[in-house]
Amino acid sequence: MIKNDVLNKGALYNLFGTGIPLLVGLISIPILLKSLGNQSFGLLTLIWTAIGYFGLFDFGLGRALTQQVASFRSNQNSNISSLIRTGLISVLIPGIAGAIIMYYVSLYYINELLLIDDGSKKDLIRAFSYAALSIPLVTLSSGLRGILEGFEDFARSSFLRGLLGVLNFLTPMIIVLLGNNSLFHIVLSLIISRIVMVILNAYWVYPYMKTKSITAKKIVIRNLIDLLKFGLWMTVSNIVSPFMVAADRFIIASILGASLLTYYTVPQDIVIRLLIIPAAIATAWFPRFAKLNTDSDIKKSKKLATQGYKYIFIILGPLCIFLAIFSNQLLEIWINIEFAKNVGSIAVILLVGVFFNALAHIPLASLQATGKVKTTALLHVVELCLYLPLLFYLVPLAGIKGAALIWTSRTTLDFVFLFIFDRYKLNDYSKLQP
Repeated sequence: MIKNDVLNKGALYNLFGTGIPLLVGLISIPILLKSLGNQSFGLLTLIWTAIGYFGLFDFGLGRALTQQVASFRSNQNSNISSLIRTGLISVLIPGIAGAIIMYYVSLYYINELLLIDDGSKKDLIRAFSYAALSIPLVTLSSGLRGILEGFEDFARSSFLRGLLGVLNFLTPMIIVLLGNNSLFHIVLSLIISRIVMVILNAYWVYPYMKTKSITAKKIVIRNLIDLLKFGLWMTVSNIVSPFMVAADRFIIASILGASLLTYYTVPQDIVIRLLIIPAAIATAWFPRFAKLNTDSDIKKSKKLATQGYKYIFIILGPLCIFLAIFSNQLLEIWINIEFAKNVGSIAVILLVGVFFNALAHIPLASLQATGKVKTTALLHVVELCLYLPLLFYLVPLAGIKGAALIWTSRTTLDFVFLFIFDRYKLNDYSKLQP
């Protein structure tokens, strides 16, 4: 029997952890936009995006840790502490490499591709240089959170996720309210927030690391191989999938300019925040999918996936319809009438894409939790090969509306193929059972 009470409680914890930052963002974004102006706020969204994207340098090992910890628990494996130590070392080292790469990539992008004045470039280069220092903190946090989620400790992992999300909006807002509009000082506040989160996360994970194994060296090597096998294809998805989320922003900024970017990123950031609902469900479902796969219980896996789809339809469907109907009025209240006129239709297009993206969380979690990371990775590579050329073609022709249409089309097709692959996998496993 699936412990629905545990799963539902975990989903609620996750929803709380991602929902609170959304409320803080609703308050802080208008203040930041008014204080910084369109260009500087657009550049701040690029910094947020870059920090999030270069978090891919955990090489999928955060998710791999969740999957492996859940499997170890299912098998009652006593060497779980060795797995944890190995995983944390494996996410920290590539994080350092990611910081170096982000530094040089950002220098090239700002100096050669970004359409901003020379005065703004100096502050932005300094801000991006320090933002790169946060990448090892991002990858380490990913590993620590993956461990907590593998133990289904969603209360603590959600608290940490929520607190970081709140600080991500709150600290920049406090800085601009104090009269400081420097992107560099805003980035420093984001780094300090990350440091606090890592310390608190490590404190909660430490008790799981106390047990020592006699065969520690052998176990560490075996654990590392297992993590890397899972993480290899997960890394491909972690590179490609976030790149598709971030690529439209950087292309718009380089083709149309940073000022127009705000009209795209603000509605996109808001509608994407709706994904906290499916993300909360999928995060809670992921370790359970992994455990059910270890137990070869396909019927319960199917039931769990169906339950996830039902929750998303019931909760997110009506919410997306409501927001699409009243998008202009809500934007007028939240920002102003002029802003609503420019982005109202963009928000409606993006809402369609967000709904299908929400549904895609369930088959994605199911496939990855059962080790089918190669399937999802190859799908994302194919999507990228189609997505980027279309962006470069349509953004100059149709502007930010063209970018929104392409993004929505991609997320819709992504769900369709993930659903098909997941159903095929479950049906195939069912035939193998006696």
